[in-house]
Amino acid sequence: MSTNNNDQQYVPMLVSKDSHPLETKNMLVSTTTTTSSAIVQVTNNIMKPRERDNWSNRIVYLLSIIGFVVDLVAHNASCSSTDEYYERRMLKSHLSPSINQLGSLQWELVGCSMIVFFLIYVSIFKGVKTAGKAIWFTALVPYGVLIILLLRSLTLDGIFEGLKYYVAPSFTRLSEYSVWQAAAVQIFFSLGPGFGVLLSYASFSNTHDNVSSTALIASLVNCCTSLLYGTVVFAGLGYLSHRLRSDVRQFTESNMGLVFVVYPEILTSIRGAPFFSILFFIMLLTLGLDSVFAGAESIYTAISDEFPMLARRPRLSRACVVLVPFLASIPTLTHGGKYIVHFMDFFGTSPSIMFVVLCELIATVWLYGIDRFSSDVETMTGHKPSIYWRITCRYVAPLILLILYVCSFIQFDSQEFSSFGEGNTAFKVSIAGWTISAISTLPIPIYACWWLLFRRQAYLAEQKTKPTTVVTETMPTKGLDEQEAFI
Repeated sequence: MSTNNNDQQYVPMLVSKDSHPLETKNMLVSTTTTTSSAIVQVTNNIMKPRERDNWSNRIVYLLSIIGFVVDLVAHNASCSSTDEYYERRMLKSHLSPSINQLGSLQWELVGCSMIVFFLIYVSIFKGVKTAGKAIWFTALVPYGVLIILLLRSLTLDGIFEGLKYYVAPSFTRLSEYSVWQAAAVQIFFSLGPGFGVLLSYASFSNTHDNVSSTALIASLVNCCTSLLYGTVVFAGLGYLSHRLRSDVRQFTESNMGLVFVVYPEILTSIRGAPFFSILFFIMLLTLGLDSVFAGAESIYTAISDEFPMLARRPRLSRACVVLVPFLASIPTLTHGGKYIVHFMDFFGTSPSIMFVVLCELIATVWLYGIDRFSSDVETMTGHKPSIYWRITCRYVAPLILLILYVCSFIQFDSQEFSSFGEGNTAFKVSIAGWTISAISTLPIPIYACWWLLFRRQAYLAEQKTKPTTVVTETMPTKGLDEQEAFI
């Protein structure tokens, strides 16, 4: 997806010359505007296998993964007429001078948000049975639209100037920390490690599913989609710069999103504008639904695994999972909602997700053990991870994540949030933000300390009374025989 508003832009596999950062868009808010961890338990006791629905086939499973990891990236851009419509008519942000004065609710956006969350519930109310059917539409339609837009873009004048700007590298930017941070956050939001969705979707798959090929396919499709989207976007920017006789970089220098400002301006200036505009916003809607109902299903899966009584009323439980985020999103539907989005974009995700993934890596490869983990993978897939993956997971990835996480504190500048208000408002906002970020990450070390202080001795005493130690995972399968074979 994206990163925060710094001074660099990260395009997958490319470092663009004189580029600027990708602006993260909360997918719930983006979808609303367009229309107007799963918990894997590893214990030392034989757990009773829990029955769970399965994907109808592997293709649906892969499409669900691809639908989650593939998202439109919101670049920074500006444009006069569409900018004014987006800011003053759609968001009415001119009525909110700062985050301290959010203003009143935008009832049009509230209504659109209700429609979006209703569609999310309809997509997940029966679990993977309904999600698997919806994914055929929400995952495949965006590719058809992208191809149509690409073919139309190739017929426009001036596209090569935009494509040149897209692919021209600037290797000197590799020495800047913000570029690497942008790249890391881009990968987190694009592929989704640490959010629990991939674990949740995998838990509905066959125990012996080839996880290596699934991960490879999802990563390659996501990368190719990013390149395809970048080609479509920068071809359009080249046409717009040619039409307005301006520099391409002019459209990547403001805080407005490319998706809702500049690209609609491009579409309105070409022949067949209504047709292509409708296709474009249908694509945005389907992409947003893909990501959001994936997240909602993963939340339900994690909660129902921890509290099995909720699984007795799955439809009601899923309704609550959808209702709570809707209520939490209401502040973003006010006149000052964009400040809330920017606030949650930076503090609610970027530092926290790096810490969560770092903890997952440490717990898996150091506490559980890379050898035991590799043996589990061999049991399920028939082969162990290669030496490259073992070294990367054990040393390289944790080191990189630790450096990036520490640097996110060192490089932080509260003036970045000066748009939230004057005086000490930006500083107060940053303090509140880091507090929220800490709340989302502190439960991990707090629980670890509690377990070491109060549970470790009881755990060791319990193990001494057992002749053997058995490690299992709660894995849904098509039958208990397969589960028992894994154990």
